[in-house]
Amino acid sequence: MRSVLAAMAALAIALPARADASPPEVSPLVDAPIGFAAVNALGQNGTTGGAAGPTVTVTNATDLAHYAGLNTPYTILVSGRITFDDMITVVANKSILGLGSTAEISGGGLQMGSTTRPGNNVIVRNLRFTNASDDSISVTNSAHHVWIDHNDFSNGFDGLLDIKRQSDFVTVSWNHFHDHSKTALLGHSDTFTQDVGHLRVTYHHNFFDGSEQRHPRVRFGEPVHVFNNYYLNNGLYGVASTMNAGVLVEGNYFQNVAHPSHVGYEKSGPGRLVERNNVYVNSGLPETAGSVVEPRTYYPYILDNPADVPTVVRNGAGVGHVAAPVATAVLLANTVDGFAAVNALGQNGTTGGVGGRVVTVTNTDQLLTAIDTVGPLIIQVQGTINITSKQGVRPNKTIVGLGTSAVINGGGLDFHRSFNVIVRNIRFTNAEDDAVNIGQNSHHIWVDHNEFSGAVDGSVDIVRGADYVTVSWNWFRGTDKSMLLGHSDGNASEDTGHLKVTIHHNFFDGSVQRHPRLRFGEPVHVYNNYYRANTLYGVASTMNGGMLLEGNYFENVAFPCYSASGYADSGPGRLVQRNNVFTGSGTCEVNGSVTEPRNFYQYTVDTPANVPGIVRAGAGVGKI
Repeated sequence: MRSVLAAMAALAIALPARADASPPEVSPLVDAPIGFAAVNALGQNGTTGGAAGPTVTVTNATDLAHYAGLNTPYTILVSGRITFDDMITVVANKSILGLGSTAEISGGGLQMGSTTRPGNNVIVRNLRFTNASDDSISVTNSAHHVWIDHNDFSNGFDGLLDIKRQSDFVTVSWNHFHDHSKTALLGHSDTFTQDVGHLRVTYHHNFFDGSEQRHPRVRFGEPVHVFNNYYLNNGLYGVASTMNAGVLVEGNYFQNVAHPSHVGYEKSGPGRLVERNNVYVNSGLPETAGSVVEPRTYYPYILDNPADVPTVVRNGAGVGHVAAPVATAVLLANTVDGFAAVNALGQNGTTGGVGGRVVTVTNTDQLLTAIDTVGPLIIQVQGTINITSKQGVRPNKTIVGLGTSAVINGGGLDFHRSFNVIVRNIRFTNAEDDAVNIGQNSHHIWVDHNEFSGAVDGSVDIVRGADYVTVSWNWFRGTDKSMLLGHSDGNASEDTGHLKVTIHHNFFDGSVQRHPRLRFGEPVHVYNNYYRANTLYGVASTMNGGMLLEGNYFENVAFPCYSASGYADSGPGRLVQRNNVFTGSGTCEVNGSVTEPRNFYQYTVDTPANVPGIVRAGAGVGKI
């Protein structure tokens, strides 16, 4: 053992920059790792977790274990309490994030990596860990670049957070440790000398709240950087440096801690420990020894004033202080208006996949699997996905594009006896049939803030008894058959009494016809849309359909409206127009009376003269 320690001491002396008593400056960054998890080393530039992969929400241990063990990146959102025994293995490139302040892992724990599958580049945030049967978190088996942040740990069986077996480049920050003894072990055992040259860990802004010991207990690692933590009523000790470890303890606040630090502990030989700029209130004297490699050799940091640490840490540590990780996924599902917001047919408005998991899809197979999944699901579309024909969408889905580059190309979405579906923020291009087909008694569908171009047939067709649909804020760019309402002249038995549709704030931009073309449905409410250079016509109400056309702006549209004369082979429909603007356009043909949409819902009409500016600024993708 003496020869081993001598060799380690010689290695330590050879390292260039040493810690001394002069204090540096630091300020914590809570939304990204600082310290060792941010260092570019071992082929990994910082810690990004599952950022490169899909996002899923899990509510049970089976799903958590499944996604945590996949070989591809994932962001795993934990909803509610998940209870299990033993340890779930987390392999590389994962973010495991709690939703809200109630996400909890109880009874078991997480192990970063196995002997054959590394647990590198992992983030764990905003989770409560309670009553673990072993460790709550074990970072082991050469795992590196792990960030453990803003969690709450209590009542485990063994360690709350153990880091060992050649693991490296870890940051432990803003956690609340309480109601436990063995808090944070760093280094497997006195005989596991393979840890020499590893275990570079930063501990900052943690609240060690009445926990007994190991905050941390260190073997072999250097440098271990312990700064701006709050130690309160720790019964055995604060920090222990053993087995020639090198620990820098700075800017911390020790309150009612009889032994703030030990150099050597129990059967473990002495380590090295430098303390500087700490506050000791009703506490003993720290033990110190030797010198330690300076953390600034690896990364910059700024210290909070140690006198402020109790307030800073109490206000910031633990769960509920991290911004919601899926703000882009929920996307204001409660803002639906028009017929899709009406309580009817057993469905109170249109909520889509709210209450279900969140998944991100980047290829054809992922998209088709997601839209065919039974139960609520929020499906985030990333990049261009090529499909063919029309692909069925099951009920209770939100399909939403991420950013401004989400594209569904070559095919379309088909709603067959589906309901409660939201489609937003997606470019639909070059569909070989319809881009969106809502049919066969589907109801409560919201098609919003999309862009349509290049479809062979309809961009949005609403047919065969579909009902309670809102089509809003979409951009139809040079489309031909933009929007059909009603399957055919011979389909009166299926469509009469249905096809209640609201169409508002869409940009029909150089599109040819059907904005919409209506058969049988009533009321169809068309308001505050911008019609520009539509070569065949604007709207057509036929086959006794009933359409209210109000507050729209028609620019260079020779035939804004057909109704009394029908259109093509279709018989006449009814159309009421009020308060529309016609610029460089023909006369609107009106006929009869129409059921008032206000019988179903309330709405406000924008001044029609302002519609071009409003719609140009707001319609299409990238506006939500």
